[in-house]
Amino acid sequence: MTSPAPPAEPAVLLMGYGSPNGTEDLPDYLTDVLHGRRPSEEMVAEYVRRYDLIGGSPQNRILASLRGKLERRLGRERPGTRVFLGVKHGRPALRDVIPEAARAGVRHLTAVPLSPYASTWISEPYRDGVAEGVRAAGTPIEVDVRLDWHLDPHWVGYWDRAVRAELRAQPDPSSVVLLSAHSLPQRMRDRGDPYPEILAETSGAIARQAALSRWSFTYQSAGNTTEPWLGPDITDVMLDWKGRGARRQVVASFGFVFDHLEVLYDLDVVVREFAESHGIEYRRVPMPNDSDDVVEALAARVLGPGRT
Repeated sequence: MTSPAPPAEPAVLLMGYGSPNGTEDLPDYLTDVLHGRRPSEEMVAEYVRRYDLIGGSPQNRILASLRGKLERRLGRERPGTRVFLGVKHGRPALRDVIPEAARAGVRHLTAVPLSPYASTWISEPYRDGVAEGVRAAGTPIEVDVRLDWHLDPHWVGYWDRAVRAELRAQPDPSSVVLLSAHSLPQRMRDRGDPYPEILAETSGAIARQAALSRWSFTYQSAGNTTEPWLGPDITDVMLDWKGRGARRQVVASFGFVFDHLEVLYDLDVVVREFAESHGIEYRRVPMPNDSDDVVEALAARVLGPGRT
């Protein structure tokens, strides 16, 4: 008589966008981002320049830290929980990590993306990567993708405290707070993507909790293409507020979780240079990165309401 198989240990899949580990990885990384189309030498050189300016992306280090912290956090309530990390672009790829989990005996993964926003533009590539990984697994494995933590109290609370701290550091009644998120092509909105409404809910919640009276929602990092992207762009909003006397402008890039190229280059290099060239004092609120607030928000998605 054979013994019954032991119950499967709980397992979680933390999903990130991904980043090159170094500039030597950029050609392959950009090829993946471009869905198999090789980038031009000029494009690679431009991204090498950008990454050199910011001293390389800290994204992969932050993701590894978050994975470890989340595993320890979940282990307090569910001993033995394993947390796997997979990314859409780069390594470790979702298509490779899911088969790895299956080989380790995992039969069910709870998957949470490192973006709070359940936009089609954000979520569909994660779902595609998960589906590819499930197909590649040698044994059956289920993946429960849990989206949407844009109003989690830990998430909104982080931005409330961080914005207040920045405003207290240099009090100026004329200061304005710009709550910023990545733009997306207008065609995605035309197809019904709820991204703008989701961002409006989060930015409104942050502004209310931080008791902001002078603030605006803005988009950043629009693609360099001929098609229209969602606005208002952060630079246009900056000029509008300057015309209303706001010399000091505080940017809170709530559309992202951690430091990467769109924050460290698009904001801290490009937008900062724009602001200073127009006589605007640019300040940026620190990103949450691997903070306890992010860990608790992720844990809440895994454990369910009332469990954190």
